[in-house]
Amino acid sequence: MTFRLLLLLIFISFNSYAVVEQDSSNNQYTQKIDEITLKELLSPLPDDKLLGDPQAPILMIEYASLTCYHCSLFHKEVFPKIKKKYIDTGKMLYIFRHFPLDYRGLKAAMLSYCYEKEEDYFNFNKAVFNSIDSWSYSNLSDLTVLQKIALLSNLTKEKFEHCISEKKNKEVFDKIINDKSLAINKLGIMATPIFFIKLNNGELYAEHNKIKHEGYRTLEYFTNVIDKLYMKKL
Repeated sequence: MTFRLLLLLIFISFNSYAVVEQDSSNNQYTQKIDEITLKELLSPLPDDKLLGDPQAPILMIEYASLTCYHCSLFHKEVFPKIKKKYIDTGKMLYIFRHFPLDYRGLKAAMLSYCYEKEEDYFNFNKAVFNSIDSWSYSNLSDLTVLQKIALLSNLTKEKFEHCISEKKNKEVFDKIINDKSLAINKLGIMATPIFFIKLNNGELYAEHNKIKHEGYRTLEYFTNVIDKLYMKKL
């Protein structure tokens, strides 16, 4: 199982025409690559988890892996300050999208969707990022960290096993793989973290590469980008 999932992640990462096959045409998470526009992809999607006011003037979309060290560094050192300054004050809407880089990143992403409330979803992601130093790097299939977080959040063992199962939770599994494929093919994402920051008005004023910000950045960097956009909105 582990080996097959790793192969699938590698396939999605390097095949620029990958589209996930679905068992059911009614899968609400399925959207083929040629059926979604950049404008749609760089706007809130129906199944996105949102943090902040949907009508906020600025939109930030982050693609990250829950096992990415620089992603965790951003969420521990920078994001709390961004949240306080821009999200909590209604200036910016924030969207987190999974881009798993490995087996455990995929399992963590699958588990996150078992937290249906947005507050619980973001708290889970935060807990995983805060626990990144606890991962076992001698056994890359060890999910002890996820098991502990699930236990602390009162998720039963049975629910945990269901959530991370490729077969039992296939709809979410397909969604994550499909989202990653879209990010690669439409946005050229190959690493994390990646941020897209733009005016939240349903329009794309610039090419996606001109609003894309790659890698770990300081609070000062983000403040400069966001404040300039906010001034345009005034």
